[in-house]
Amino acid sequence: MKVLAAAKINLYLDVIRRREDGFYEIETFYQPVSLWDELTFREAPSGVTVEGDDASIPWNEDNLCHKAASLVLARCGRGAGVSIRVVKGIPPGAGLGGGSSDAAATLLAVNKLFQCGLTDNELGELAASLGSDVPFFILGRPAIGRGRGELLEEAPGLRRGWILIIKPDVTISTRWAYQNLNLVLTRGAGTATLAALLEGLQRFPNIRLETYNSFEAGVSDRFPSVSGILAALKAEKPVLSSLSGSGSACFAIFSKESEAREVSKRLNSEGFFTRVVQPVDTAIRFA
Repeated sequence: MKVLAAAKINLYLDVIRRREDGFYEIETFYQPVSLWDELTFREAPSGVTVEGDDASIPWNEDNLCHKAASLVLARCGRGAGVSIRVVKGIPPGAGLGGGSSDAAATLLAVNKLFQCGLTDNELGELAASLGSDVPFFILGRPAIGRGRGELLEEAPGLRRGWILIIKPDVTISTRWAYQNLNLVLTRGAGTATLAALLEGLQRFPNIRLETYNSFEAGVSDRFPSVSGILAALKAEKPVLSSLSGSGSACFAIFSKESEAREVSKRLNSEGFFTRVVQPVDTAIRFA
């Protein structure tokens, strides 16, 4: 069984407060985009094995795909196992949700492969236990995320346009980003900004869009390459540009493909990872 798992960008991200349980309360808007990992699942006599083509990623029991497959098999009560092969198209440590998307794809695929019959709600519960972004990828459609990101409300997202994704040669862990977040200095613009963004998306491309990301200031200060990319993107006057998640990837939305590819070619020649993608309305696709 082959499955494609999409990346996401955060068109808006406000970290509101730290909760008593140690997690952070956020409000964000998730948009899936056409940058994919490819996962292949095969039945095995027993156990779970995961391998991939990116040596920087641990493919052991700590990998989210391993954890996701183990959860479904345990819930399903099957004695069989599964082997998983991951071909990465989504760079890790970029704020694009590649690991979370792979985990969601694994939950859905193993449930289907072994005909476990787990409901969307049951899969959503398993997803939330794996990570804050995983439930979004189970839903797979543009959505507002609240709580830790797992409380989802579907909303119309970006329907067209060309999205340039750029990543410098640095990776940023989500843990580092939260540990270095100064909530006093990163108070967001609040619900009004998100509401204006959602309304503006429906008028795309006839309006310049404004957004906010709580991580952008701190990440830019610590990583000059990110700051340089954001400045370069803003100079191109796209419809919208920002950091995605906690970084290090940034994105810019253009109304014309030619504009996105011209900027992509220039930044790629400077040594940055670049991809021109489009919005999609299904994050997990069975091939």
